[in-house]
Amino acid sequence: MKKLIILSVLAFVFSFTIGLYPNNAQAEEVEYQVVNYLVETNYIPVPDVEKHGIGTYERRGVAIFKNGETAAFHTRGLWDFVNHNGVFNGYQTLTFPDGSTNMIKYSGNMTTEGENLPTLKATGEYVKGTGKYEGIKGNVTIEGKYITPYNKETKADAVFNQKAYYTLPKKCLV
Repeated sequence: MKKLIILSVLAFVFSFTIGLYPNNAQAEEVEYQVVNYLVETNYIPVPDVEKHGIGTYERRGVAIFKNGETAAFHTRGLWDFVNHNGVFNGYQTLTFPDGSTNMIKYSGNMTTEGENLPTLKATGEYVKGTGKYEGIKGNVTIEGKYITPYNKETKADAVFNQKAYYTLPKKCLV
């Protein structure tokens, strides 16, 4: 009987402990669309070939998740283009209504064919999270297209379709 009580206590302590401490969480998959515009861009010509430039950019907008959730979108980065074709990289932050944020570092390519507006593809990984995204790990794929050109009237409005896979650490209940 004494052994049964000891085993019962040990089983209770073990199951209680397992339930309280972090373990690997199951990956979440989310899809969302980002509607955004160019806030600022800086252009520096590169004198090797015609229409080659490098520079910086900043974009803002809103992310709309398939489940109806929204977040403010902000990204800053660097680009290296020849006639609107080339590579870019930067950091994207989503800020949610509760103040939680997540940030990804990304890189990708932009292409323009003929008179068409640019399209882009990129991949990234989470580098930081706050609030409900504290400890986030995972990656993101991005595909997008401009819907207006960059000029005095329009600011290179664009739509990005993003798919993210991430995990969050399991919260300790103690």
